[in-house]
Amino acid sequence: MSTQILEQIFDSSIRVRLFKLFLRNSDSMYRVQDVASRIQANTRVVKKQIDGLYEIGFLKKKTIGRGASKKMAKRNKKKSGERGRGAGVYFYINRYFDFYEELRSLVLKSSPASLSKLARQIGELGRIKLAVLSGVFINTENCRVDLFVVGDAISKRKLKRLLGSLEAEVGKSINYSVLTTDDFKYRYGMFDRFLLDILEGPHKKVINKLKIE
Repeated sequence: MSTQILEQIFDSSIRVRLFKLFLRNSDSMYRVQDVASRIQANTRVVKKQIDGLYEIGFLKKKTIGRGASKKMAKRNKKKSGERGRGAGVYFYINRYFDFYEELRSLVLKSSPASLSKLARQIGELGRIKLAVLSGVFINTENCRVDLFVVGDAISKRKLKRLLGSLEAEVGKSINYSVLTTDDFKYRYGMFDRFLLDILEGPHKKVINKLKIE
């Protein structure tokens, strides 16, 4: 049985995104359509994958009626920032799944994206002077931000698209901050606590045209 379960675990990139979503948000419940939106995948494909994970016991499900949907909305919003979307069949992780701890350790330690690819994507947002990765990108908890960007003429449309893509890949909302070059230099010169927390804490600079140590 264990071998059969393992053979079904890593059969697609969609399934990997599902693992990340449910493992990083273990207190939340999601409907199929909500999951598809979060991981940017086709609803039919997601349903098939979720059904498979339910069959092997990785996921459990619960039917939420109209009266209980408001309570579920508050719970999801409080736990993961997810808006509730009404009644329906919700899926959630089974913490007693045979390989729960192993999968959780593997997923949380996995790199969301190659640093070179991420640096290139960030560099295309505008005139980027500094890009710092922390939090989910370096597998560190309790960081001020996951992504910190300094630059000018940054495209909000491109930034929104990049964040959506990254959130779909890592399975959680990206906590980010963006500053213009002038704002950063002023706050850096004033020993701003927010900036110090980022730059003195665990992080990885993927773009550093400002030569910040």
